[in-house]
Amino acid sequence: MLDAASQSPRAPVPHRSPPLVPDLEDIQSGYEHLLHEERFVRGTPVRLFTFPGESVAVRRTVVCLPGLGASGRSFAPMGPLADELRLLLWTPPLSTPATHTPLQWNLAVLSHVEAGLPERFALVGSSYGSLLSIAYTLAHPERVKALVLVSPVASVHRIRRLALTLSTLVRSPKPLAYLMAPTVARVLGGPHLPPEGRAEIVREARRMSSMELLRRLRDVLAADYLHRLHELRVPTLIIQGGRDLLVPTRAARDVAEHIPGARMEVLREASHLPYMTHPQSFNNLVGDFLLHHAD
Repeated sequence: MLDAASQSPRAPVPHRSPPLVPDLEDIQSGYEHLLHEERFVRGTPVRLFTFPGESVAVRRTVVCLPGLGASGRSFAPMGPLADELRLLLWTPPLSTPATHTPLQWNLAVLSHVEAGLPERFALVGSSYGSLLSIAYTLAHPERVKALVLVSPVASVHRIRRLALTLSTLVRSPKPLAYLMAPTVARVLGGPHLPPEGRAEIVREARRMSSMELLRRLRDVLAADYLHRLHELRVPTLIIQGGRDLLVPTRAARDVAEHIPGARMEVLREASHLPYMTHPQSFNNLVGDFLLHHAD
């Protein structure tokens, strides 16, 4: 016989949406299939992601360098290109020694034999990763086959105000910076950034200390490679989002005009992270370009 409590209707269980930002260990669908490797270069741990089942020749290696606070895993939407290109999704060290600027240290790590990179390869750099790509190619032109710069950062003159604003934000108390991360991800990705992409960006941004982020922003503030871009003699493709709130289209065009023979493509509906928001268009452009210059 049922008692009164068991006969009374149960209160409906409230629906709970999954958290916008997962735990650091919780990898979103679409990003979990990447293979993860950790290499120690100059005593610094470097995370490297690759696509499973790759059997592409080493001569078709493409090293992808992400922007501030992102990991190489943010390039996961480039997966369709892994059938013909050997994609190495590089994650710069989360911390750098006080003896070097982050840019200097990352250049030293990329150049070191312990990095395990082939003698020659192509580079894809996004935002801060584009600054690192430009600096690396200027320092080691013999090693770079082709260059893809996404939302390129080469001189602070066009973006100084925003960079200063961001440097002020990261000085805020850690809890506030932590809570601001989803908003920053929305600004970076724009309205087309899918939830799993936003979660990926936020989770990785929260791994980096505010001090390290500030040091890297100082690299951006000190950047002035515009007068040296004419020295780049490698095939170069520049991809810019038409709705990028951080790097204006005119700044990307400055970069393109200073690199001999550079080609520029604008994805009009994309923001700062076109490979995450418009992967098909991005992959078509980058795939055609790199396959032409990879061998």
